[in-house]
Amino acid sequence: MIKRIDNFLTSDQARWPKRQPFDEQLLKVALIALAIGTLLLMIDGLSTGFDFVQMLSLMLPPILWEHITFMGDTLVVLTLALLFAFRYPHLLLALLLTAIIGTLITHGIKPWLATPRPPAILEPGTFQLIGSSISKKSMPSGHTLTAFAAAGLLTRLTADRALQYLILIAACFVGWSRVAVGVHWPADVLMGAAGGLISAWAGLKLCDRWQHRFRGWGYLTLLGIHGLCAIALLGYNGGMPHTGLFSLLTGLICLGFSFYQLSLRGFAPKIHLFRR
Repeated sequence: MIKRIDNFLTSDQARWPKRQPFDEQLLKVALIALAIGTLLLMIDGLSTGFDFVQMLSLMLPPILWEHITFMGDTLVVLTLALLFAFRYPHLLLALLLTAIIGTLITHGIKPWLATPRPPAILEPGTFQLIGSSISKKSMPSGHTLTAFAAAGLLTRLTADRALQYLILIAACFVGWSRVAVGVHWPADVLMGAAGGLISAWAGLKLCDRWQHRFRGWGYLTLLGIHGLCAIALLGYNGGMPHTGLFSLLTGLICLGFSFYQLSLRGFAPKIHLFRR
């Protein structure tokens, strides 16, 4: 079976898309986000723009912000990757490399900065807080970094420039949601966006260089890890009170889709629901 998977990884259908000009745009957008984030910190510190962004957030209901911010949860992103893992198997390799780099950025910066989050500074009731209250390690926003890292990888899967920017705009909403739910400052979000895009750019570069070393055992191992993430997602809500059903459905759909794809390719037994 491993040999069949090796052939699958090298087939035309599963070939990783070649380097695109938009890859360099990821770095440019990252630098812009980094520059704006630094400017906000210089104006009035961490709180710059927080009240304004929260006011804009009131246009949408809290339950919507819950689900938008939930899309930036690492467990959700790793589960949703299963939907792309069969058409673009090398995406799992790129995601692994990106995750390692993103983790080094996030956990390399947060302990050193140890900046407080809004609930640690602002009086309760003076701002909108949705879900669990978090008070420590504000910068950079991990959810935002995860969302922009995933978005950066997805831009490789299309050559449509408009669609590529739409993918990044979707990640912007995840970043906005972190301020909307009251657990991050705008500067945190911008720094997280920069970190995510840099991670994606580096992950794509390394994947392009090492894709020929991606073999069947590695692919099966990553599939198994993502499958375990989908199972863990079934009973997970990410600290949000109304995301349980979405979490359950997402996990079941991704698991069912994965088993169907494995059966279709002969890597798993076929299930016959109707027998005569």
